[in-house]
Amino acid sequence: MKVLTRVLQLLLLALICCATNGLAAAKLETIGRVPLGDVGALYATNSPDFPSDITAIDAWRSALTPVSQVNVSGGSYWFVVDFTNQVGHKAWVFEPYSTLINFVDARLYGADGSVQSLTTGYQRKLLYSLHYGQNIALEPNGQYRLVVRFSSPYFAAQPKFRLMPQAEYQQHVLWDNILTIGALGALLCLALYNLFVFTSTRDKSLLFYALYLIATATAWAWTFHLPTALFNIYELRWHYMWFFLMPITGTLFYLSFLQVATWSPLLTRLSWGSIALSVVLLPSSFFLLSHMHLLATICITVQLSLALICGVLSWRRGFKAARYFVVAFMFLLLPSLVILPANLGLIPELLENVELLALIGALFDGLLLAFALAERIRSLQAERDISLFRVTQALNLANTDSLTGIGNRHAFDLALQQVFQTSVQQSYLLMLIDLDGFKRINDQYGHNKGDDLLKQFAKALKNLPLPQVSSYRLGGDEFTLIAPKQLEAQLVSAIRGIEQHLREHGFAEFGASIGVAYGAEHQQMSEIFSQADQRMYEDKRKRQFLAT
Repeated sequence: MKVLTRVLQLLLLALICCATNGLAAAKLETIGRVPLGDVGALYATNSPDFPSDITAIDAWRSALTPVSQVNVSGGSYWFVVDFTNQVGHKAWVFEPYSTLINFVDARLYGADGSVQSLTTGYQRKLLYSLHYGQNIALEPNGQYRLVVRFSSPYFAAQPKFRLMPQAEYQQHVLWDNILTIGALGALLCLALYNLFVFTSTRDKSLLFYALYLIATATAWAWTFHLPTALFNIYELRWHYMWFFLMPITGTLFYLSFLQVATWSPLLTRLSWGSIALSVVLLPSSFFLLSHMHLLATICITVQLSLALICGVLSWRRGFKAARYFVVAFMFLLLPSLVILPANLGLIPELLENVELLALIGALFDGLLLAFALAERIRSLQAERDISLFRVTQALNLANTDSLTGIGNRHAFDLALQQVFQTSVQQSYLLMLIDLDGFKRINDQYGHNKGDDLLKQFAKALKNLPLPQVSSYRLGGDEFTLIAPKQLEAQLVSAIRGIEQHLREHGFAEFGASIGVAYGAEHQQMSEIFSQADQRMYEDKRKRQFLAT
């Protein structure tokens, strides 16, 4: 718990730093950041070539077809913006952001006739890790016209463009990458830990949870172009396969964790239906590249909705671990309320770096789900402890004589059987004891007096100061001892002492007949018992008592 608390504190500190960095960047927006739609214009790509120079831009631009936004199913577009560098910075960065863009080519035309060429995008070598930024030089008070041509087979969101001072942009990239790689690493560590625990517990919830974390981490790694940066993999078809695997593994996890099948067949069927939907649509990431973003969004929306419903209902049914589950999904739901409707074109984008927000939400989701699993394991352990206690109680009751508190006939049979099944048989004896005069005491003084005799005699047997001696009441006034045979003389002496003590303290007519048989004499349990019984009656006759 201390480690997890420390992790949460570090993450919160990182978020605060990130927020502080975001505020600094927001201040630059009034100076040099160029958001799409505010000061620039978007056009369909009617013309295949850039203007030859700054003076040709207006005529070139008049032949283009203005559009209000890009088509999420992909396409090629021009973006044109005029601006003036009103601050003293010369070193700037031009960056397309907010969505994957396959190719970006740009020309920066200066009023002095200069032209700077820029290329970036998913399919290009990036100057800044995991970011599309490209360096440009702007003269103070210089007037510029920026023309950007970009194309992609799909757009996860409306593309945006900005200019930032280079020093500020480097700080921005540093924090973005620290949070991105840190969050992905934490997700994978959680996944590996739970896979390790699964190997010993075989709890399917742990397996599905680990697979869900792996799918989540891999999906966001592709979103942030990590495989491209590390391994030069430029294959778009792999991007959304993981976003289809996320709802599959996530649904399998909550079905197992919340045990939905035990209390809601309807939600179970709907959940398996959402899995089937994701499985059927998964090939779209390879064959319907332009539509896979929309289809993955639909699958994730269905899965999150069902997961939240199941979590809330499970919580209301009294499953305490479900409260962590519900809070965990809130960390996914809140960014999703911003991202998913924007992906579907229902609302405009409200935040700048929604992908990073969603990744951090996924990390907190993973941490809280770990708490949920820990709570579930704790609850199961408590239930097992209670069950074990009840079983132990039941076994004790089944093996204990209710009147005297020593072992009963069942416990005796089990103990004798264990002796005969091991090599200690040769060194053990069986002693049968019959309480003479017991019936006379019952008849003359009543059953309470007789019960008192049985309890006092059993207590004395139980408290014999001899090692490895087990005492049992077989029924009525018959008792037996199992003990090492070298203790025979001490046992006989002790029982005679008990007999004398009870005679002197209220049971004057009491006596005890003893019969001893040895494990070395017999191969069968029934034989040793019969031998001890026979010798006990011989002792009774010698003592001139008749069974009454």
